[in-house]
Amino acid sequence: MTAERERLLQKIKRVQALAERGVGGEKDSAAALLETLMARYDITEADISAEREELAWFRYKTELERRLLCQIIYSITGKAASGCVGANTGRTRKKVGIECTAAERLEIEISFEFFNAAMGIELERFYSAFLIKNQIFPPTGKSEIDIPPPEERSDEEEFKLSAMLAGMDTHTRRKMIESGAAT
Repeated sequence: MTAERERLLQKIKRVQALAERGVGGEKDSAAALLETLMARYDITEADISAEREELAWFRYKTELERRLLCQIIYSITGKAASGCVGANTGRTRKKVGIECTAAERLEIEISFEFFNAAMGIELERFYSAFLIKNQIFPPTGKSEIDIPPPEERSDEEEFKLSAMLAGMDTHTRRKMIESGAAT
């Protein structure tokens, strides 16, 4: 199979995955595009379903993103991802790899994008709750912080912050000094 045909099959498989797992109009549009591409390039269902595994690499930026990406890869493939080390430097690269099918690769990419964004939102909420719980604010009247005041938060956001605050410990410098370590 030529490299061009292989790339075309990969593209069609991505469209097929979107047609199967998409939502509403996105799903319908992808299904229509799938039919058009299959007819134009004379590709059958058998061509698409011929799944073979290839080594796929996924990039991340932070350690937390690496952990999330590895968990997503494991949840989809049932296999642990491996890290990447530079050939010349011997340093680890910010990407992980796994042998997976094209459909699994697409699912990993979409899931990582979705869950990474969701994790970012939750981490922002956690950060706000942490600041509130530990009263880490400047003297009154000098605030340049991004935490919206209670009257600007929705009832749902206020409820989520309250629930998070209830589960957090208060950390004080007095406790740190008395124990001799940060807690």
